[in-house]
Amino acid sequence: YIQYGPFVLATVRPETKFGDTALAVHPDDQRYKKYIGTEIEIESLDITGSLDAPAKTKSKITVVADEAVDPKFGTGVIKVTPAHDITDYEIAQRHNLPMKQVIDDRGRMNENAGKYAGMKIAEAREKITDDLKTVGLLLKEEPYRHNLTVCYRCGTSLEPLPSPQWFLKMEELAKKTLKAVQSGEVKIVPKNFEKILFAWLENIKDWCISRQIWWGHQLPIYFCKQSGMESENFIVSLEKPQTCPFCKNCEMEQSPDVLDTWFSSALWPLAGLSDEDLEEFYPSEVLVTARDIINLWVARMIFSGLEFKERAPFPETLIHATILTKEGKRMSKSLGTGIDPLVLIEKYGADATRFGIIWQTMGTQDIHWDEAAVMAGKKFANKLWNISRFVIGKIGGFQPEIFTVKQIDELEKEDKEIFEKMEKIKKEIKENIESYDFGPALHKIYDFVWHDFADKYIETTKKREDDAAKQILSQLLISSLKFLHPFMPFITEEIYQRLPAGRHGLPLKNKTFLFIEPWE
Repeated sequence: YIQYGPFVLATVRPETKFGDTALAVHPDDQRYKKYIGTEIEIESLDITGSLDAPAKTKSKITVVADEAVDPKFGTGVIKVTPAHDITDYEIAQRHNLPMKQVIDDRGRMNENAGKYAGMKIAEAREKITDDLKTVGLLLKEEPYRHNLTVCYRCGTSLEPLPSPQWFLKMEELAKKTLKAVQSGEVKIVPKNFEKILFAWLENIKDWCISRQIWWGHQLPIYFCKQSGMESENFIVSLEKPQTCPFCKNCEMEQSPDVLDTWFSSALWPLAGLSDEDLEEFYPSEVLVTARDIINLWVARMIFSGLEFKERAPFPETLIHATILTKEGKRMSKSLGTGIDPLVLIEKYGADATRFGIIWQTMGTQDIHWDEAAVMAGKKFANKLWNISRFVIGKIGGFQPEIFTVKQIDELEKEDKEIFEKMEKIKKEIKENIESYDFGPALHKIYDFVWHDFADKYIETTKKREDDAAKQILSQLLISSLKFLHPFMPFITEEIYQRLPAGRHGLPLKNKTFLFIEPWE
């Protein structure tokens, strides 16, 4: 708790006090109403002289009112240090406050900290706290737990610093994107995720698109080499200029910054296609992605497509469920909580792994991963294989024809029931797939194939040798393979390729690949 003239304020960052450019209070806080808009005199640490002789000096500072201040937090007064805090920066933008940087890129106090310059942040914090105590400006200290932004890799605290960056104006692009979704040009499934997109677009800020990293698309910005990159002598150009338009002499220097990864990613519907392919494949049909990148990626692809092609890159976006650990935690490579699908594929097979994922997708936005579903997929694949062997063996040299709906009245009761069940399931599965309800569709297929087809109908036909039973068995098998192919493509295609076709086989004409067989 530090004395600032008539105020006392609480802070965990005493080392940034030399970068203060204002004090802020809430506009409705009656305790400080009379100070709003005034310039007050305060005592502060003298940053000149010897480090061994702390002293006070007087200065003036302005008091502003801003709703970002929580009157119940601390004493209800905050110091505004725009160069070293995001909230303070936004307050400064609203009140046209200057910005004064006191920490450099190395994490040390800079020349604006006077005699404390060169100290590491933690070292300066301790020294400045002691000096405030010595000169009587530190009123009290108390333990306090607060949020600290740290690097997720090494745990080092991250320091907000001002730096020159390049921005993309977002107001018009946001309007285009909002209009595309609100008009139905782009549909978000499930619809409730539109709220996330709208909240971001309706409160949009200009997008910082420059990054100081090694890899990426280099910014197409060229500086006059004689003026340097700190100057305003630059141009934006797709190609490197032959002549510098400023000095008429130098070879212009390209900015070393690269585009934000999400800027490059937003070009994905366009950048990977030739002009010829764009004509055929743009726009695509549906984008499938996760909820955590609706704004980072989906929105940006939409407005990039609208800007460059005057059409959204996809008419629908499906937001799929997020797979969590069995305990409900986020899967993470760095934390070692992720599951490698290649290990599951090696252990159970690709189809079983696909089955296990889709089986657990039942309309919720979180899946608590259970490997038992993959094991069930493997058992189901084995069951399907055995069903196929039985049907092919049962039919033998019989040449079945495809039943029509008009003929079902002539069937035995058990034949009629399974045929009608198959037609009903076909309709339901088609509706589920078209509405992206893949989990429920797979559950219906599983129940039909295992219980209706195998447990009931096959058992009743084991002793039958009539043509009607063979006819129904053949159609049940082919339909089951078609139903399952989007979910378990490998085993269904393998079985399909082994089916006898033609004169002494199943009712298949011009058999090629199950992948391109009509659904009906």
